[in-house]
Amino acid sequence: MVLAARAIGKRARVSLDVGGEVRQSPLYRIVRAAELQASPLKVTNTGDAPLSAAVSVSGAPVAPEPAADHGFKLERLYYTLDGKPADPTTARQNQRFAVVLKITEPMPQYGHVVVADYLPAGFEIDNPRLVSSGDAGTLSWIADAAEPVYSEFRDDHFSAAFDRDSKSPAVFSVAYVMRAVSPGTYVLPQAFVEDMYRPDRYGRTGTGTVAVAAR
Repeated sequence: MVLAARAIGKRARVSLDVGGEVRQSPLYRIVRAAELQASPLKVTNTGDAPLSAAVSVSGAPVAPEPAADHGFKLERLYYTLDGKPADPTTARQNQRFAVVLKITEPMPQYGHVVVADYLPAGFEIDNPRLVSSGDAGTLSWIADAAEPVYSEFRDDHFSAAFDRDSKSPAVFSVAYVMRAVSPGTYVLPQAFVEDMYRPDRYGRTGTGTVAVAAR
């Protein structure tokens, strides 16, 4: 596909003015933030045919981003393994929590949805088999539990994928179990949900702080 795109690009009739430089071929360029601050990049189509521009931005925020709901609302809830509300901000070493990620999609539609939750340092995923309704009904108390088509357990995060359509329930949940391991105070990262092929549809939680006390 890359070679085909490159061949099509070579045949395309392109005429651009890139910051005063005449260019007769497609433009692929990586521009760093410092370069743009020193001198903005201006690209003008000087040809007769319309052109498409694709711009992507990557980087790390300088401050924590606030919670957001854009097609999805994501809530991260904590419980004991028997379904009672729990507070991870004052955890004790070896204490286990059921982390429930509750997603609300007001207008369900076709899509492939990914949910990812990053663990605070000092915590680890306890039992990868306990997902959604759980192994042998251990987490059967979870409301609106949905079985993911795929789930992944890493050292630093849990993720799950769902196939959705217009008949899917507006509210669905997935859960996993984490355990407090190392005493200390840690940043609680954000959890995310997004449509894999519609980046304009996403949701995220806010950040926070958790503390683990020694036994």
